[in-house]
Amino acid sequence: MSCKKTSIQNILARLIFILVVLLLPVISESVERSDNYVTVLLYHKFNEPASPTTSISTGLFEKQLRYLKDNNYNILTPYEFYDMLMGKRPIPPRSVLITIDDGYRSVYTEAYPILKKYRVPFLLFLYMEAVTSYPDFLTAEQIKEMMKDKNVFLGNHSYGHSRFARWPERFRTREQYLRWIEDDHEKSYRAFRSLTGHSPEFFAYPYGEYNREYYGIIKSSGYLMAFTQDPSPAGRKTDRYIIPRYALVGSWAEMDRFIEFLNTEPIEVRSCSPGFGLVKTDEVREVRFSINGIDDYTNLGIYISEAGWLEPVLDRQKGIVRVELKEKLKRRVNRIGLTGYNRRTGRWARFFYMIIKR
Repeated sequence: MSCKKTSIQNILARLIFILVVLLLPVISESVERSDNYVTVLLYHKFNEPASPTTSISTGLFEKQLRYLKDNNYNILTPYEFYDMLMGKRPIPPRSVLITIDDGYRSVYTEAYPILKKYRVPFLLFLYMEAVTSYPDFLTAEQIKEMMKDKNVFLGNHSYGHSRFARWPERFRTREQYLRWIEDDHEKSYRAFRSLTGHSPEFFAYPYGEYNREYYGIIKSSGYLMAFTQDPSPAGRKTDRYIIPRYALVGSWAEMDRFIEFLNTEPIEVRSCSPGFGLVKTDEVREVRFSINGIDDYTNLGIYISEAGWLEPVLDRQKGIVRVELKEKLKRRVNRIGLTGYNRRTGRWARFFYMIIKR
């Protein structure tokens, strides 16, 4: 009797083991697929040590591209990325979009040979007043040569590259302020068409700064996507007119930070308060996030540029993460972020956005 029982137990144990082995790929694949995201990388200058806050060495840049290639990252075109945000195609694991802002000449002389070597697509945003005119920026001939490459995609980065999201005091009315933004945008749009022969489909906010007024103008101008410099990954729920990017400059360009960014996933935020853009910061008494899947997270923290890291109060039933401010916010610009560790996926996660004092 005991032998028969042992035999049955052995058979059951083997069956369970086989089922677990067979199900493991399905389980891991479903977790991986449910947490797919795109890391959007941002570069400016290359091999310009006189500009340490905006430049990366070509040696480090090539090391990063080689890391992406060696580790089988999917380096996307902007159109592939757009289709993913629109739900027209799945987001594969390890997806990256490479972007470059401004159009400095070192893009052509230093970065482009490396990008061609690795056959990497990239999206280049042109500061329209500077390119073809200023000595440190791309010439028309260089831009047109790169346009022949199927891996080069161009976007608009404004005409005057001003801090348009910061409402200047000289504009007393909203109409005056909007006209200032619209005039620059129309000028950049015409210059882009004249240079490239087609309308721009992608936009990057100068200095990565945006508000609801600027957002509205860009959204209504027919662009497919617009990009910020909020240091977060992009997911299916990301607003395609405020797409976050990691700026790889200074210490943020080092390999350990680079790999950290690649392995960080987005937090799915339902709502946040205060909302992005222009706010009366002296009236902000609380920062609050409403998120999905709050029980998946540990070590949740709220970051405010002016105040640093703050320990929040959690309402896990309602999915609320909030912190009360002890002092009024005084800075002109603050980035606000939420971070946490996702126990289900084993990754750190984050969400950042911007508020500007009105």
